[in-house]
Amino acid sequence: MDRLLFLIITAMLCTQGHAHDNSSQATYLGNEGVMVARGDTRILFDAFYSDSYSRYTLVPKEIAEAMLAGEAPYDGIDAIFVSHVHGDHFTAGPAVTYLRAHPQVQLYGTEQIREAIIDIGVAANDPLFERIHTYSIEPEDKPIEFSLDGLLVEAVAIPHSGGEQMADIDNLAWRVTLDAMTTVIHLGDAGPIIADFERHQSFFEKRKSHAAFVPYWLYLDETGVSIIENIIAADQAIGVHVPASAIGKGDETREQLGADAFTDPGETRRIEGSK
Repeated sequence: MDRLLFLIITAMLCTQGHAHDNSSQATYLGNEGVMVARGDTRILFDAFYSDSYSRYTLVPKEIAEAMLAGEAPYDGIDAIFVSHVHGDHFTAGPAVTYLRAHPQVQLYGTEQIREAIIDIGVAANDPLFERIHTYSIEPEDKPIEFSLDGLLVEAVAIPHSGGEQMADIDNLAWRVTLDAMTTVIHLGDAGPIIADFERHQSFFEKRKSHAAFVPYWLYLDETGVSIIENIIAADQAIGVHVPASAIGKGDETREQLGADAFTDPGETRRIEGSK
């Protein structure tokens, strides 16, 4: 009986450990910066930026230093995805520093990412650009899709919020599936214009997202809520880009929005529904 009990307990522990290894989790970094991890597969969204515009949340120094040093839980990053070039989403200097420190990591973004990196003095023929993959697609263009080791990557162009004032900023909505199991989508600074999403209805219907990281302003009007619920239709949606004034007021902020949202860097969410 003792041996049988030992075997049962051992099996239970192994099963629990395996489930933990394969669970999926999102970790908030700041503003729209999010790390998504499933087992040993890890990706970053909008993680390297340096401008708060005196309103938004910067990645805290201790998290930024841990990412650069490759310390757990920010170790083993496979890819970085950038929605667009704005100081509260992407700054070339910190991104280049990270890429040089982690030669296995690939970065994906708009063509404006490449231009921003060249503008800080990185030569156009620098070997670094072999790991920087950029795309120029218009809102009417078909989605892009490609596979990496352990990742299926898709993206569409959704115009930046702000109308004509932001028309020159290319904004990509990245949808990434980790280990063929967990699918997440990051909208960048997409605006609450339903036509911008409806034109890509088939894209959203093709693959259901387990989690969507959405700019909080989509929660502030009926059109934005309809986009979240009826077009993106993820199993769970988490607001990002919440002003820094919400730090320490997560419950209050979520109650005001009537939805989940990240407010404090370092907080996490288990991604439900993924296997």
